[in-house]
Amino acid sequence: MKKGLFLFLALLVVAVCAFASAEETTEQVKPADLFDLWDYGGESPAWVASAFPVFDGILLTSPGILPENTADLVASDGQDFWEVKAVFPDKDGVLALVIIDSDVKPSRYGAWPLLSLGDTVPADSCYVRYGDSMGSRINRAVLFAESCQWKGHGCYLLTLTDPVPAGSPVLTADGRLAGFVAAEWAEGINCYLVLPAEEITGKLTEMADLMGSLPDWGNAPEGFVVTMDKNLATIDWQEMTLPEKAKGETIYLVIADTGNTYFNYYNAELANRTVKMLTVPGRLYLAGLVVSASAPHSLPENYALFAAPAARKLTDYHFRPVQTAIAEAPAEGLKADEAPVPVEEVTEELLRSGRAYFYSHSAYQVTETISDLSLLVALTDPEGVNYCWESSWIYGPEYMESDIWFVPLDQAGLLGELNQRGYPRGVYQVAYYIEGALADSFEFELK
Repeated sequence: MKKGLFLFLALLVVAVCAFASAEETTEQVKPADLFDLWDYGGESPAWVASAFPVFDGILLTSPGILPENTADLVASDGQDFWEVKAVFPDKDGVLALVIIDSDVKPSRYGAWPLLSLGDTVPADSCYVRYGDSMGSRINRAVLFAESCQWKGHGCYLLTLTDPVPAGSPVLTADGRLAGFVAAEWAEGINCYLVLPAEEITGKLTEMADLMGSLPDWGNAPEGFVVTMDKNLATIDWQEMTLPEKAKGETIYLVIADTGNTYFNYYNAELANRTVKMLTVPGRLYLAGLVVSASAPHSLPENYALFAAPAARKLTDYHFRPVQTAIAEAPAEGLKADEAPVPVEEVTEELLRSGRAYFYSHSAYQVTETISDLSLLVALTDPEGVNYCWESSWIYGPEYMESDIWFVPLDQAGLLGELNQRGYPRGVYQVAYYIEGALADSFEFELK
């Protein structure tokens, strides 16, 4: 399956680049429309979202509108149905590829041609198309557009005549794909962040490179099972026959974020062959067993590939972030009942000093203490490498009007590898998740 997907992506990138050197006319544009995604995991099928084709066998949608469990998804063009083979979010959680059986081609719908690279189209000549649970196809006109930056990507902020769901395509008057509605903008009415065609192409190229760098896909070994509960991955190999090893070797469980330059590993021969690990929403992971005489430095040949679902914004208990930032402690250290002070500019010198803290100020409403919730803080560098810190979260009535907490970045292990290999220049993102829901995030830039 991996080779087929990689070929799809490679051909897609080639096809997109080909549009850069050829003029497209209205007559050359192939007819296209949306697909519907259905969840067959319940008592009756439930409509999930619409997706649109970007190549044979590959649909594109937003990870934010997909269910946490995508194992029972089915795609339909209104006439035929296809089992969803796999769902792959990109490392930023901006878009998701939905893979269906390409051997059975839709009878009516083809892919929308992407705009030629470098083309510009007036916003008022575009429209956004989306579907609904009744199979309707609805168009919304663009009223206004302005360029902006979001998650390190060049985007457009569009104002539409009416609301649309994330994942909807932005089309030109002659039927070419001009962009992709990635998220709703919190400020303003009917405002949406849109990835333009060139950013979509970049994302697809990035994912093709990722798939090409992975070992050949094979089924996970029998008895090796990964289950997801929000962003908590449970990896179980109790029923698996362990591979043979030589004298002096150990069997390790390796878990890797596919966008990282490092991975986690555990002794796989312990009596309790189960590991639980918080994963970053929207990231792609693999897990498998490796036999090695020392700490493993290679990925497993056979592994399970899994993804944490994209996070939804935290709204439980009327949670409201007030300020999330990098803060600095005085050179002599913090005194009792003293908090580090948020800084306006983050520098490499501060990060290396040992005085840098992750700082959060929030408010919520509870009537009793709620404890034992998962907390994950993630730092993503400009190269897409992710560093994480796990802890626990408590909602306390005595703190709900002003809950301030902070943790030293170096003690949390978020800066160790960066201090060794150096800090790449660019935009860093910091986010924290409570029970898999996004509590807050912010960005800072090292110039």
